[in-house]
Amino acid sequence: MTDATVIPYDAAGASARACGSVEGSTLGAAEALTVERARALLRGGADSSAGEPSALKRARVLCAWGESDPTAAAVGSTVKIRSLVSRPSMNGKVGVVVSASASTCRFGVRVAGEAKALALRRAMPAAEAVEVGRLVLKAAEWSPQSHELFPEASRKRAVEVMRLGYLIAWDEERFDGREGAAPELADVWRGFVLPRVVAR
Repeated sequence: MTDATVIPYDAAGASARACGSVEGSTLGAAEALTVERARALLRGGADSSAGEPSALKRARVLCAWGESDPTAAAVGSTVKIRSLVSRPSMNGKVGVVVSASASTCRFGVRVAGEAKALALRRAMPAAEAVEVGRLVLKAAEWSPQSHELFPEASRKRAVEVMRLGYLIAWDEERFDGREGAAPELADVWRGFVLPRVVAR
């Protein structure tokens, strides 16, 4: 077995990064961003769905590779080889994971031009990079928990739309058969209407 590491790699040639841009602001490499900087970019309007692959897609890969299961998101994944001491010429090459062993925590990686698959370890992404990825995933759709990650205009829109939901829910004329109103309508409004109306 060869002692090296593999990192998730996407078709555009970037390893486990979260990037996208809006007006000069970018969600650059997740490994280079702090959680505070990523939060500021998201609140500033950075588009996590821009680019190919998008920051959102890269965050999904990064978070899947950060899971505790050593074979998570393995077979079929495209990976980049790094830190291979026995064959340094393989460093930087891209391959496809063809097998994964939970007992040895190694992957069989097939690289074009090689007769056999290489047995390699998975590189663990930095904890802060995984947190940045989780933040990007959280900000993908509006929810009460992700509200603070949206730009100011989107947050104001959420408040306006929620006020409308409360007006409908508490319109006593609309619900004459009830005493008071329909507070559960406000919950439905918050859970189903707002995520579809409030955008980045």
